Amino acid sequence: MIHRVYWHWQGMRGKYGAVFGEVAHHRSLPPPEARRDIGERLLSQLRYFGSRADALPEWREAAKARTAEDLWRIWPALPILAKKDLNTRFAPEEVQRRFGLAGRANSTGGSTGEPTRVFHDDAMVHTCFVASIYMQREMGWRPGMPILSIWGSDRDIGKEPKSQDRLRRWLRQVWPIAGFEVNEKTVDAVLEFLRRHRTVAMLGYSSLLESVARQVLKRGDLPPVGRVHTAWNGGEMLFDFQSDLFRQAFGVPVLNCYGGRELSAMAYQVKPGGPLWVVRPFLFVEIVDDAGKPVPPGEPGRLLWTSTVCRGTPFLRYDIGDVAVSDGSQQDESGIRSLKELQGRTAGVLHLPNGKMINCIFWNHLFKEFQEIEQFQVALQKDGAIQLRFKGTPFTQEREAALRQILSKFLVDIPVTVLWTERIPLTKEGKLVQVVRES
Repeated sequence: MIHRVYWHWQGMRGKYGAVFGEVAHHRSLPPPEARRDIGERLLSQLRYFGSRADALPEWREAAKARTAEDLWRIWPALPILAKKDLNTRFAPEEVQRRFGLAGRANSTGGSTGEPTRVFHDDAMVHTCFVASIYMQREMGWRPGMPILSIWGSDRDIGKEPKSQDRLRRWLRQVWPIAGFEVNEKTVDAVLEFLRRHRTVAMLGYSSLLESVARQVLKRGDLPPVGRVHTAWNGGEMLFDFQSDLFRQAFGVPVLNCYGGRELSAMAYQVKPGGPLWVVRPFLFVEIVDDAGKPVPPGEPGRLLWTSTVCRGTPFLRYDIGDVAVSDGSQQDESGIRSLKELQGRTAGVLHLPNGKMINCIFWNHLFKEFQEIEQFQVALQKDGAIQLRFKGTPFTQEREAALRQILSKFLVDIPVTVLWTERIPLTKEGKLVQVVRES
């Protein structure tokens, strides 16, 4: 196994090194040069998307900008893309067919419970993969170090992972432990893995890492100090108490790692309590209010993300549905270099009447496999039943039966009703809460 991993990384050093070098070079640039670098990348994206047949009128006009500085002046007035835009106007299959692109389609439930379908061209696929590796290295992982992933497994929703995904995990030594259902077996599997490896990295949903840490502390079965070299979260908000609890059980804190299927690695933390560094220059981020105007540092606002790489789905001022705060000390004329804190993407664990616990992200991963669903909400009602509220195209009888078959594995005898509706109410902040507990 050591030789396999060694030769894999040796063979890929050139491909990875180019991406690593771009990130390192951009970080070393003084603000005026960083502004020019980001601006030229944004202008290149606008010129490409502005020339496509599916371009918004504003993109066509912005593509006429002669210089990056010209674009900077009009950038804040460009349209903000919502999830529904990606699903309707820029459907991945249509984008791929219409423009003859090579790459792969992907889908995510997202923090808002609104499944979003995207297409990544080959350049985006490669950059996202390598940027993720860069981010992991920054957080303490090293090539050859096994990664224990306490994550949701595709098998949990009745879907086998693709062979290329299995090969990638095998080469990178990523070993997943199914985590949608939290129980004693999860903890047993974690401790057994740690006994078989001298030094590992761990990652997982924040609530799962917290749950495992609690049970390890309760058992008093702590692994040797140093066995877990580094750990990071994903898919959920990370709270200080969760990081501290994990440190008590495994000797290291959990670092905050921010990413998603739309844009892959977006921002990362190198020390607990520190800023989340944006993966620039491949991403450009803005924080705006409800009117689309920039908010001052220290105030929360909506995150708008722009990819300077992807030429499949047009991630141009894309509202990902999350809320964050920036720090003035990490913001200059080139934009926001890091996020001070995230204030969205809380999922947690749903405690069912039959005693089981299911990570709320389970629903996102499950419902993204059903393209009929545009939005969803899962309601645990006061009588113990579950109501699934969907907006979209109602299922055929066969499709609903397929969904119920998957759910029966986890819910067993808990009653489930399906309600199709034209509108799922939002919170006063305009967020769609994916899981609610009704009293």
